[in-house]
Amino acid sequence: MENEDQQNALLKSAIKHLLKPLMRFLIHKQITLATLMELVKSAYVEVAEKDFAIEGKAPTDSRINLLTGVHRKDVKRLRDLQETHKPSERLSISSLMLASWMSEAPFCKNGEPIALPKSGDKSFESLANQYSRQNIRATSIMENWLDMGWIEKNDAGLLTLKLERLQENQLSEDQLFFFAENLADHIATSTGNLSHSKKMFERAVFYNSLSKESILILKKSAKQQSMAVLKDLNKQALSMQKHDKSLSDSHYRFRLGSYFFTDLEDE
Repeated sequence: MENEDQQNALLKSAIKHLLKPLMRFLIHKQITLATLMELVKSAYVEVAEKDFAIEGKAPTDSRINLLTGVHRKDVKRLRDLQETHKPSERLSISSLMLASWMSEAPFCKNGEPIALPKSGDKSFESLANQYSRQNIRATSIMENWLDMGWIEKNDAGLLTLKLERLQENQLSEDQLFFFAENLADHIATSTGNLSHSKKMFERAVFYNSLSKESILILKKSAKQQSMAVLKDLNKQALSMQKHDKSLSDSHYRFRLGSYFFTDLEDE
């Protein structure tokens, strides 16, 4: 019992520590505790309903209340208000276009996305039309990407992809969707490794006695090496997905992420 109490105390301490960056972000965005608690209740209810149901039985409000501690009146209200977190059609098209531009001929050469004309053969328009199927006009996508700084028009009128801008925090629909997706899958990996015997890959490198100069060198190296890995994996996965579409079991997904954190604030 004493060992269990100690583990619970350590778990609570770990949860508090991982919440602090999120709390800092929420305070900055003026999201109050009352708003957060409503979201927490809703997440508890959704997870209990979906992941802790007894086989062959529909989960009742009472069972969800027992599992989560959320009041039965709130359980009923929140079950009626559930929303699905999913990308818009435009965002899905954008993701596929970016993957193709960064890995497939004729839009990519020697592992680098090339500058594209607006229209015509081997153009931004032809790239967009591969995935939009005319549901969303290529011009609308281009204007949106120009506005977000994802692409630029050079002196020759060609559109160039600005890879560094794809990571900047603009709080667009795209950024917020992947903010949630990336962190959710990272937490799922970490909590799964704590809970299950089947482990998923999760590694990190950590040092805490480095100079500013060393941090800047490592940051540049980390970015270059990570981008090389992600580009290569993107190319493989895009090709495999096109092949696997006809298979009956082509419903599995994966995510590989990369980040570089430092407490150096002025760079």
